[in-house]
Amino acid sequence: MTTLVIAKNTLGEALRKKIIWIFLLVALGMIVISVSFAFFSMREEQTIIKSFGLGIIAIVGMFIAIILGINLVPAEIEQRTIYTILSKPVHRHEFLLGKFFGSLMTILVSLVFMAAVFMVTVTYRSHWHPDFALLKGVLMIFFQLVLLSSVAMVFSVFATPVVNFFLTSSIYIIGSLSDITMVLGKSKELNPIMKGFYWLLHYLLPNFANFFTQNPLIHPEVAIENETAYYLKAITYAIVYSCALLIVAILKFERRDM
Repeated sequence: MTTLVIAKNTLGEALRKKIIWIFLLVALGMIVISVSFAFFSMREEQTIIKSFGLGIIAIVGMFIAIILGINLVPAEIEQRTIYTILSKPVHRHEFLLGKFFGSLMTILVSLVFMAAVFMVTVTYRSHWHPDFALLKGVLMIFFQLVLLSSVAMVFSVFATPVVNFFLTSSIYIIGSLSDITMVLGKSKELNPIMKGFYWLLHYLLPNFANFFTQNPLIHPEVAIENETAYYLKAITYAIVYSCALLIVAILKFERRDM
């Protein structure tokens, strides 16, 4: 119950941040502007609008997740509200989980707004024939952001927002290149030390590339073998990895001297 109250308060605080609405308005504007791609053929136009829309949702969602995540704990410490909260019958893990779920609720609200405008735009340009399969792409983006938020949460416990921003962004970029690190980890041309380094990067850092499903969604001829199993595996991966990171964050936060 305490966690839920903190989550609701976090959601309310986040929705009052101007920067969140600026990101959202820019995203919604860019998605709507995509209808101007009428100088392409119908097939090309649909492909570009879908790819552009999902890309905008993913990028803006990433920035919102990072901005929220890096300030979850430091902002409360800076404003000294954390001391008031923890002086009440509130456990530290309840506080941390409440902040985390509050940020996820904010991300979900943001994705719903962007997805609604995106679907209306795509449906309008396809002569009112909705492509609900695109919502699977939005779902994958959400779970990618769940994983990203948990990364930011871990660093939020002990790092400043600026340091957290660069750490989380770096992990996101490297994790998005997991196909490359996997190939380099198996390369016969690299020495064992470098191969081991890339192998560790591939298997230790979160694999954000698992959630990039735009290609098969935009190009139906690119099929995913056993689609249901693929999505379930990706979602399970995000949940399990996020839970592990939250446990690390909670253990670190419990030992923090405040």
